[in-house]
Amino acid sequence: MAPVDRPLQRFGTGFGKPAFPEDISASTTLADLVGPDSWYMMHILQLDTSFLEKDVESWPGIAAFLASSASVLALNVINDCAQRGVKLSSDFLASARTEQHFQKVMQVVEQDRQRQPNIRKRKH
Repeated sequence: MAPVDRPLQRFGTGFGKPAFPEDISASTTLADLVGPDSWYMMHILQLDTSFLEKDVESWPGIAAFLASSASVLALNVINDCAQRGVKLSSDFLASARTEQHFQKVMQVVEQDRQRQPNIRKRKH
């Protein structure tokens, strides 16, 4: 019997970049930025969220908060996009004679990457 395709159970709104409110100001609080994808991330990281029901002042004394905090602090976060940009810059920096030439080379490379975004991915 063939497996039945079932939709992925998610708390969030979908994959991709988060959508931040456009009206972020000095009065915006962290709670204003929490949404369905925040809960999904807590689920994926298997964090105990029971401390969220308590007053914030009491969190440092709650085991669930301490464990969740330690788990989040232990995560290695990498900005792949920024690292690719730095690598790309360093690859072409040696060929540039002036800043203006470097900027033109970078624009050509960016245009080429937009035309062929997944050049390294092989199709089987």
